[in-house]
Amino acid sequence: MLEQLLSLIHPERVDALAKETGFIKRKRQITASDFLTLLFKSHGNLLDSSLQELCVKLSLDQDISVSRTAIDKKFTPEAAEFLLRLIHEVVIVQNQLDLSSLLNQDTLPFTSIRVMDSTFVSVPDHLKSRAKNTHQQSAKVHFEFDLLSGQSTFLKVDFIHINDAKMGSQRLPYVVENELCMQDLGYFSFEQFKRMDQSGVFFISKTRNDMYLAYKNPYPTYHKNGKPVKSSQYHRIDLVELCRNLQPGEYLELEDVYFGGEAHFPARCIIFSHGEKQIENRLKKIDRRTTKSGKEPKQVIRDLAGITVYMTNLPISISEKQVTQLYRLRWQVELQFKVWKSYIKIDHFKLVKNPRWLCHLYATLLVCIISQFIAYQIRNIIWEEKEMEISEMIAVRTISNEVLPKLYGIFHRKKKGCIVIFQAVIQLLCKTARKPRSANGTAIHHLLFN
Repeated sequence: MLEQLLSLIHPERVDALAKETGFIKRKRQITASDFLTLLFKSHGNLLDSSLQELCVKLSLDQDISVSRTAIDKKFTPEAAEFLLRLIHEVVIVQNQLDLSSLLNQDTLPFTSIRVMDSTFVSVPDHLKSRAKNTHQQSAKVHFEFDLLSGQSTFLKVDFIHINDAKMGSQRLPYVVENELCMQDLGYFSFEQFKRMDQSGVFFISKTRNDMYLAYKNPYPTYHKNGKPVKSSQYHRIDLVELCRNLQPGEYLELEDVYFGGEAHFPARCIIFSHGEKQIENRLKKIDRRTTKSGKEPKQVIRDLAGITVYMTNLPISISEKQVTQLYRLRWQVELQFKVWKSYIKIDHFKLVKNPRWLCHLYATLLVCIISQFIAYQIRNIIWEEKEMEISEMIAVRTISNEVLPKLYGIFHRKKKGCIVIFQAVIQLLCKTARKPRSANGTAIHHLLFN
């Protein structure tokens, strides 16, 4: 599996791709594979080090002596395109690999859990006016990955800031039957849910608490021409009255519910009631939003602050509690973003020419998705062999900072030694792993409904 994945960044393949994209047009002192080696040794961060420091790294680590000007000339639009092509090919290869599943296929209907969200890589406010001179701009990264395998299933860098729902629809051609998709409210779209349902794809989504929910009226009124009166076809549900007596921690499922005043989309409706502390935190959040926007929310928003409404097309064999447990796993994508920003430093900003800024952005993304995939494979191995749960955050951080540069060095020199490296990494991660019956389980613990 690792050989197939890293074959994409093998020196011969990398140099060929560099010629295709125009990054390398003729023989140079710094080859594309040398550039990639420098990238991995810097953990993808091509901004924090000055040009002089990059020269020193090339000289000490790769025995290549070049000037600052020569390094600066490597940061071109073609270099950014080269890295973007590498990212796309890594995503494609990941999804072609046949990987074992952690799930029990006899009891669960889905084969993968795809989680999608986005994060901003922003130009700091105090540098925005100066960044216009360098043509640097903020970017929004839309990212989806499979919680079971760590495979990156969709990645798109958006500089124009397209609506999330429109961007979410771009990943639908790559979703296959019996996969489970989860995303936050920004990607909410009845049209997308309809297409998923028709394709045999499962979904779970939160809804706005003031969303139109209704039962179908079995006895609508009719016009003289025999057509039903539109306003009489559905009876809206009064959630405030319905949820008034729900106890904290109680689940309520409504049968035969239709979502949306125009869509009338049929799906399972699951309501979860929160405790007093969570209600208080939600009301504070509503107040902060009101202060920021200057718009007073509807009273129903405050009245329903104590509940969360979920919409799903999962079969009833997945209980109400299991649906909410699954949706809570969506938070794992936020943890990945934290690793990207806190440890791989994808959002670090410096006033440089735009191609170098793009190279930094794409380089860190490349390191992120490769490290995440390898980390999740190690997580699965440790779970299967030792029934211990490791921290995915620690694993990604370790691999991106320490393991990946060594792995690429081995492949670059065509030497063997991957097994030794992975044995050491597994032993290290096992020291911080949780026991299988730990009260604070991680993603696998919740996924298996323990």
